[in-house]
Amino acid sequence: MKSNKIFIVLSCVLAAAALVFAALTAVNFMPRQVTVIEREVPFRLEEGAGTGKLAEKLSSIVPNNMKGVKYPEGILPSLKQAYAVNKSLAGWLSIPGTEVDTAVLQSDDNDRYLYYDFYETRTWETSGRLYGSLFLDYRCDGTGGLSKNMVIHGHTTGKADNIPKQAFRSLYDYRNPDHFKKNPLIKYSTLTGEYTYKICAVFYSAVNPADDAGYFFNYIYPDMSDRNMVGYIAQVKERALYDTGVSLEPTDKVITLSTCIYDLGKSVDTRLVVLGRLLHEGEDESIDTSLVKNNPDYRRPQVWYTRNGKTNPYANSTRWEPSAE
Repeated sequence: MKSNKIFIVLSCVLAAAALVFAALTAVNFMPRQVTVIEREVPFRLEEGAGTGKLAEKLSSIVPNNMKGVKYPEGILPSLKQAYAVNKSLAGWLSIPGTEVDTAVLQSDDNDRYLYYDFYETRTWETSGRLYGSLFLDYRCDGTGGLSKNMVIHGHTTGKADNIPKQAFRSLYDYRNPDHFKKNPLIKYSTLTGEYTYKICAVFYSAVNPADDAGYFFNYIYPDMSDRNMVGYIAQVKERALYDTGVSLEPTDKVITLSTCIYDLGKSVDTRLVVLGRLLHEGEDESIDTSLVKNNPDYRRPQVWYTRNGKTNPYANSTRWEPSAE
């Protein structure tokens, strides 16, 4: 009887052990479940261009980045997160209806942000990422006020060889007056204020005086006086590819968007300029498209007339020079 009990106990123990072994074997040969940890996509200003409001584009920044940041007095809430990432932020530029919707930086020269991006990473024209940044001319007011002429520079490389389209490539579309009719406004936020400009002119300017009979139209001067601006306006009207119908007066403040263009070939360093005039007090944002007219005889750099065997009708025009007086 006693031996039967021992046999029964041993049988139970062996059976239990068999069950445990079978369970362990099953676990070892079952497909393993992999736990996927989704990592937040790094914050990229340029990838958010044209997709919505500032706060939406900046929402992926870790809130801790904002702790302990000393902000300029009166900074717009929508710019706080971007400022927390890069204190060289001078403002935000957008052109409704285009891809331009991005941060504007400012350095103590006009060289740094030709090459460095928003994260202060050195970039290259041939790399598969955006080249440099949009930046406010170092002489302009980047603290929250408006200079007479707010000048913003940027690249236009891209669209081929896996190089991203640069922010100011969209300015090329303004060579066509029909594009202007649909997208006539420029929105610019300083650190402390939001402003609207109406595009009043689109023109070319040669960088090297040798390409324009020894003259450089210094359209990037930031603080010309109202009196001095009379001559500036005359230069703009001569060069405008078309008449936008938007007035430009000596008392106006303007915004200048300047970028490289090679319509005259790689050997001629040329800028395409889109010029906006600050909205007047009480003025609405509409434009009268019936006033838009082509200017078939707009002023080109002298090199164009020479190449085409034409006489420059502007050869004897006054050579305006900028002045704060």
